[in-house]
Amino acid sequence: DLESITSLITLPAGSHPHRSRRSYYLCISCQRHQHFKRSYLPRLHTMISTENLQFLSDLWRNLGLEIIIFGVTLVCALALRGVSSKQSLGSKQGLLPRGKKAAAFESPQDEKPRDASVSSRTASMILDEAMECLREWQGGSGRPASQVLALYSELRCALRGENQVMQEATRGSRHRPADFYSSLVHLIIRTGKHNLLNMVIDDMIHQKVPRSLAFYESAMKQLATQKQFRQALNVYDRLLQDGLETTTITYSCLVRFAAEVGELGRAKEFFEKLSSLTTPSIRAYMTILSVHNKRQDWSGAVATIHDMKCRGVQIDSLALNVTLSTGVAADKVSEVQDLLSEAEQMVPFVPDVVSYNTVIKAFSQRGDYAEACKMLKRMRQKGVKPNSITFNTVMDAAVRSGKLKEAWGTLEDMQDAGYKPDKFSCSILVKALSKSPTPLEEAIVDRALALLDRCDRSLDMTLKTTLYHNVADATLKADLPSPMLQVARQMRSKGIASAPGLQRSMVTALQQ
Repeated sequence: DLESITSLITLPAGSHPHRSRRSYYLCISCQRHQHFKRSYLPRLHTMISTENLQFLSDLWRNLGLEIIIFGVTLVCALALRGVSSKQSLGSKQGLLPRGKKAAAFESPQDEKPRDASVSSRTASMILDEAMECLREWQGGSGRPASQVLALYSELRCALRGENQVMQEATRGSRHRPADFYSSLVHLIIRTGKHNLLNMVIDDMIHQKVPRSLAFYESAMKQLATQKQFRQALNVYDRLLQDGLETTTITYSCLVRFAAEVGELGRAKEFFEKLSSLTTPSIRAYMTILSVHNKRQDWSGAVATIHDMKCRGVQIDSLALNVTLSTGVAADKVSEVQDLLSEAEQMVPFVPDVVSYNTVIKAFSQRGDYAEACKMLKRMRQKGVKPNSITFNTVMDAAVRSGKLKEAWGTLEDMQDAGYKPDKFSCSILVKALSKSPTPLEEAIVDRALALLDRCDRSLDMTLKTTLYHNVADATLKADLPSPMLQVARQMRSKGIASAPGLQRSMVTALQQ
């Protein structure tokens, strides 16, 4: 009974959420049963007898499901075969199937040889087409780079199938293999596919395509344009493996490449090689000076400055300042002063305000206020005008040496020179209130509050809150009731909330 079969097989969609594959086949066969019952069953009743109909029903009940399963399986197999043939056709037309791009660029050792009969095109024909695609891509005609890479993959397969190297297989081509590889490397770098660069160079070695010095230097130059300094150094390593020696210009660039990636020792080696061949450029000298600065190599920096002087390379203030900074970082204060004195004798005059500020910073770090003042006087005698950084550094030296009044005196000198106090001036002087070895005076608190009010616009809320709390803590420790009220009043006017602990301490102090 087909209706009974239909009612048993056709189940609601939500009744069996974990329906098996066989259940789905039964549902499909159910629909066929309904169509069979509506269309063909009345005709069969008129054509055959009841006994034959009963026989056919028994046969369908026993074998019908197996026939349907076989038919569905056959249709699926034919459909999969059609998809596979389309992918194969796409590969022959230069299109890589999705998910197979990595497999298309296997190393020459891992790639399986293919029969030349698989593709009717020769390596020479593929090379010509690939070069045309490369030229169109370089001309900006819209030809995608992926198509060029697909043709390159096909070219590799053709070479394996013909069991020949590039030079032999492309004798009939209009293009040289070396030109093709140079253009291909340019495409790889331009499109950011740097991981394919070593593979292409390996292919050139395997195909016995010569790699010239110009080829390697061009690749390094293009990589440097994209700031791929690590890849450029890898290309240089391949250049050395081929037994080539680069030019002085490339050595100058290699110094910068190594410095950019943090290989400071290698940068020094490149510079020494460059110096043995020719006089380095001022750019190369500046690069190696920055390398010495990062390494805090004071002797190396001084040797570089003397080498510049011996070779007649003009020493500018920038080179001098980097060297002085290296000496300050290495705590070579006396040697730094000697170098500054030597630079003052150069013609034209080399030191600038940054040079003197660097030396003053060295004295400030040591807490030597007297020497900092001497250097300030010395720079004025040399005709170098101090700036706000100069006065702030001298101010910091006074604070570090415990001379708070002298620090405030430096602030007055700064204002007399035409410079307004900034947030650095505020921070140095206000934070010094709690470090003063002498008892805090009311006049100093008043000056600190006036300075904070004057620099209010240059201070962000975080720094402002910190500085006001420093003044409040220093006033509280000094037990100054009147200035304490003034501090609280000014904090309230500036919208600065004091900490609960500080509030309790101030109230207790005022009550006493």
